[in-house]
Amino acid sequence: MQTKKTEFFTTPLTRFAPTIADITGVTAPAMSPAERVEEIKDLVLEKTGRPFVERTVIYNPDALGAWFIDKYADMFRPVTSRCPLRVDYLTMFPPKTPVCFGTMFTGATPDQHGIHAYVKPHLKMDSLFDRWADAGKKTAMVSVAGQSIPLLFQGRDIDYFLYKTDGAVIDKTVELIKSGEYDVIEAYVMEYDTVMHMTHPQSIFAKNAARRHVRGFERIYEAMKESYPPQSSFLAFAPDHGVHREKYLLGNHGKNIPEDMNLSHFYTVI
Repeated sequence: MQTKKTEFFTTPLTRFAPTIADITGVTAPAMSPAERVEEIKDLVLEKTGRPFVERTVIYNPDALGAWFIDKYADMFRPVTSRCPLRVDYLTMFPPKTPVCFGTMFTGATPDQHGIHAYVKPHLKMDSLFDRWADAGKKTAMVSVAGQSIPLLFQGRDIDYFLYKTDGAVIDKTVELIKSGEYDVIEAYVMEYDTVMHMTHPQSIFAKNAARRHVRGFERIYEAMKESYPPQSSFLAFAPDHGVHREKYLLGNHGKNIPEDMNLSHFYTVI
């Protein structure tokens, strides 16, 4: 019996930035496409009765591709059971972290933002971080230090909290949520990607790292539920690309194959 061939998803990741701009009440970044992810806007309108939310948290666990989430559905049940909306994206090529996050927060293609490899330039083009700052929204970036998002989007009028470990990132994100000081929080964690490269995508060590990313999501969700007014805030579980196992056995990403390119995000209004 033949195995069904996995197809590429079709919604481009470029649509994420302008859609998030819309639901946070700001102008879309300059290089964004006109197309939006209408399901996200519909979710916000249905849950809040308005086209925008008061608070937003974007959680970016690195390298958790659609195939991995589907294969280990029970592992991700704490995410999928809390998030009524799944959106399947085709990420950018090559599926490398700075390429994909460059697009995720600007709406620009790699040809437009200029990142075509694993490099981390200071990306000075218009981004969601600029739009939020210009609109007076207090914004925090919480990330492992030295990684793509804080290097690409350095120098913005936002607050940066950079740490050595994922655990510290989650702790600080929860603290900031509970403080109620921020309109937008972006949180980046990376353990699964790191461990997957050292072992392979389905190793026990990689799966344990993925479980910790899920627990991080649960902590963020619960903090938002406790700290924000009901039906007023938006939470995104938003990875950047997928992964595959190479013939030399280690995990990797960067190929134009569904395993690397197919990406699923999960969204909820709390």
